[in-house]
Amino acid sequence: MNARPYNNKEYDELIRPIMLTAKIISIWPLAENSATGAILFRRFHLLCMFFLVVVMSIAVTADVIHNIDDLDEATECALICTAFYLCVVRMVVYAIHQKDMLYVVNTMRIDWTESSKEDRVILAEKTMFAFRLAKYFISTVAATIVMFMCIPILESLDQSCSTSCPQGSSSDIWAIYVLGKDKVLPFRGYFFLNQTVSPIFECLYLFNVTAGGFGGTMIASCTSFNLVVIMHGSAKFAVLRRRLEALSGKDPNSTTVMGDLVIRHQEAIEYADALERIINVLALGQFVISTGLICFAGFQITSMMEDKGRLMKYSTFLNSAILELFMFSFSGNGLIDESDAVGESAYGSGWIGSRFSQSLQIMMMRSRIPCKITAAKFYSMSLESFSKVLSTSFSYFTVLTATKDD
Repeated sequence: MNARPYNNKEYDELIRPIMLTAKIISIWPLAENSATGAILFRRFHLLCMFFLVVVMSIAVTADVIHNIDDLDEATECALICTAFYLCVVRMVVYAIHQKDMLYVVNTMRIDWTESSKEDRVILAEKTMFAFRLAKYFISTVAATIVMFMCIPILESLDQSCSTSCPQGSSSDIWAIYVLGKDKVLPFRGYFFLNQTVSPIFECLYLFNVTAGGFGGTMIASCTSFNLVVIMHGSAKFAVLRRRLEALSGKDPNSTTVMGDLVIRHQEAIEYADALERIINVLALGQFVISTGLICFAGFQITSMMEDKGRLMKYSTFLNSAILELFMFSFSGNGLIDESDAVGESAYGSGWIGSRFSQSLQIMMMRSRIPCKITAAKFYSMSLESFSKVLSTSFSYFTVLTATKDD
């Protein structure tokens, strides 16, 4: 007898960290709540965030140009600039594919709440690591964002106190930061005005940390969402494989069971195709921009070994960038492996002397084209692609290091 399926509350606890971060930036399917007011509010929220990240992308690009003669400053700005550009791509992609996202989210809920005990065991085996990794990634991105927000203030405090700091004045950290000579915004940016005078600096600081906070939340939410939904796709194929391997031609209901498995295979393929439509353009941007992110972050770390504050800040950034790329590649690789192995499981079923061998042959032929998440159809998300991006990033890093030495 099958055990009781998960109820909605238990599944909500499992998906909660990803769902909350996604709702903060309004990428959780807007159509999920049919209330018109809620949908309009989320769309307005999405529009405001789009304005924030676009303005920040332009401002940090201007800062790159402004500091073009200083390689250290220019690469620091370029590092942050590429992250914001990727945020813009994410927002556009998810806003366009809300229908597919709703289908993916609802499919996950149905699979977890209505499956049998045996199927849920396989779902847990394939996806629990992804849920835990998503939580860890969300924490690392949060730590990185906090680090970016705090380091400029602490650096200003350290510089002010090391020169001439009256007794007890260190308690007013913000005052020292505002009155200091170097007023560097946490997430950089050049706004074409005298941004060091009060109250312009305070307003820009608030805008800067708000945009940076939303940008970081976007990175954490989108990447963890992609990891979980892709790993769920591989789990759907794993469930199908288990059922195929248990299929026997001696079962009088084997033809009916085979018909159900064909439908399950089609549903798994449809789910994977929906993921491909959502993620393929984003995957291209992720892999291309991650090359720059890893390269620039590594360069910043080697250039500022004496600056412990910035060393900590960019070490956490580099860790998050590599982990983000790995999460894309790991999940994509799992989807390819599981969908490709369907044919092997079909061949391993009890098909000898059965009446469903023709359907099984068609399924085996279809499985020869594995489902995959591509980078805009150029190449597949896999661990092989992950190693190639790291290799390319290291090549660019050596070029930057050589340029600085010259």
